[in-house]
Amino acid sequence: MHTLRRLPLYIIAALFIFEAWIWDSFHALGMAIARALPFERLKAAVVAFIAGLPPYAALCLFCIPAIVIFPFKIAALWFIGKGHIVLGCGMFFAAKVAGVGAAAFIFDLTSAKLMTLPWFRTLYAKVMEWRDWAHSLVDPYKAKVKAFVAEQREKARALFKSNGRNDFLRTVARLRQRIRRARTSG
Repeated sequence: MHTLRRLPLYIIAALFIFEAWIWDSFHALGMAIARALPFERLKAAVVAFIAGLPPYAALCLFCIPAIVIFPFKIAALWFIGKGHIVLGCGMFFAAKVAGVGAAAFIFDLTSAKLMTLPWFRTLYAKVMEWRDWAHSLVDPYKAKVKAFVAEQREKARALFKSNGRNDFLRTVARLRQRIRRARTSG
C-alpha cells in the first residue's frame, strides 16, 4: 500500500527523466546539425547576435520553439477530434520532441547570459536537484528491469541455442501439449 501511495511520485519522476532524456538527446542532435550546416558566417552571426543580447532578451528566445510548434499542436487536436487518434498523438509527440530539442539548443547558446540572472541560477539549481531526485527514485527500478530483460534474453538465447531449430520446435510442441492438458483437466 505504501508503494501505491507513492505511485504518482514515481510517474512524475519517470516523466521528468524522459523529458531530461529528450533534452540531452536533442541537444546533441541540434549541435550536430549546427556543425553540419555549411553556413559558417550565418552560424557566427547568430552566436554573435546572441552574445550581444541582454539576459532578458536571451530569455525571450525560448518563446520561439513554443510559437513554432503551436500550430502543430492545434493540428494534432484537430486530427484527434476527427478520429485520427494515432496521427494526432504522434503529432503531439513530434511537436513535444521538436520543442524540447529546440529549447535545448537555444539553452546551449544562451546559458551563459541566463546564468547572470540570480533567479534563473536558483531555478536552474532547483531543476537539477529535481533531476537528481527523479534519478534516485527511478534508477533502482530501471536497474531491476534491465536485469530482468537481460535474464530473459539469456533464457531465450539458451532456448534457441541448445541444439538448433529442432530443439526449439520440440520445446514449443511440449509447451503446447502442457497447455492442452491443462485446458482439458481444468
